Amino acid sequence: MTGRTPLRMLVGLATLLFCAAAGAQSLYTTSVRTFASGGHDKVVGSLYAVNLADASAKLVAPIRLGGQTAVGITGLAVHPATGVFYGITSPLSPVNPRSLVTLDVATGDADLIGAIGAAGSDIAFDAKGTLYVWLPATSQLGIVDLATAAVKPLGTPGRPGSGGGIAIDEKGVAYVTPNGASGRLDKVDTTTGETMRGPQLTGAPFPTGITAMTFSPSGLLLALNSNAGSPAAVRLVAINTATGQVSAIGSLPDDADSLAFASGGSHDVRAALATMSGRTLALFSLILGLALAVGAMLLVKMLRR
Repeated sequence: MTGRTPLRMLVGLATLLFCAAAGAQSLYTTSVRTFASGGHDKVVGSLYAVNLADASAKLVAPIRLGGQTAVGITGLAVHPATGVFYGITSPLSPVNPRSLVTLDVATGDADLIGAIGAAGSDIAFDAKGTLYVWLPATSQLGIVDLATAAVKPLGTPGRPGSGGGIAIDEKGVAYVTPNGASGRLDKVDTTTGETMRGPQLTGAPFPTGITAMTFSPSGLLLALNSNAGSPAAVRLVAINTATGQVSAIGSLPDDADSLAFASGGSHDVRAALATMSGRTLALFSLILGLALAVGAMLLVKMLRR
């Protein structure tokens, strides 16, 4: 066995360990909590990494606009090409409500893009990088301008709905839940905004809200099912797109209100490092250190020849 082979093995092992840790923390959620403070409402937003196997969540960081002002994010989506996280702020936020922001999932820092001008309940990207928002006040799909945050509603305004989640699959089919867990899983044409009736949702732990949705990399439709309480109890669930059957996975932190999978870009790498357990990070560092040491020994040997 040559000296180069163990080096490759160590580097490969370190890479596999890191990728496993990153993959385990690739699903994110945010919470929007409101507290009474001195007669005024105080919004506290938090970012969590979620283990899909059992819905266990680990706090990554509080969400701060410009690293200072607390904001709550009620919809989260990841650009398919850049890996940048985008979010919409809660109407309850005392500053910059109903606004589009970018979010650093390693630190929780948010940067303001602009006001979207309407209350959106959830957002989703299609494969081409177009950002869509669900507008519950008019039960419409809207297109969000990533540069200005301006929203262009599609189709004809409808009756007000009860919030709702939106998710777009790899084929570009948009799914929405305009009337919560007691309603249907409808489809929306992303060109015309026309809504097509889907199956009735059944089996949700709570009969009230479906507040956010996203597709996993394997094509599983995940959603947040809320009891609409204060604070709101929330369950991570999976939805069968053909039948509307809802299956519970586990409990998430109270008031969780968004879902998004990281796309594997630089944001995901930094977030994975930030959320690794102490034991995993120590083992990763040890293996990487050994790889560097072996590399240094090989370099010295080559220079002496």
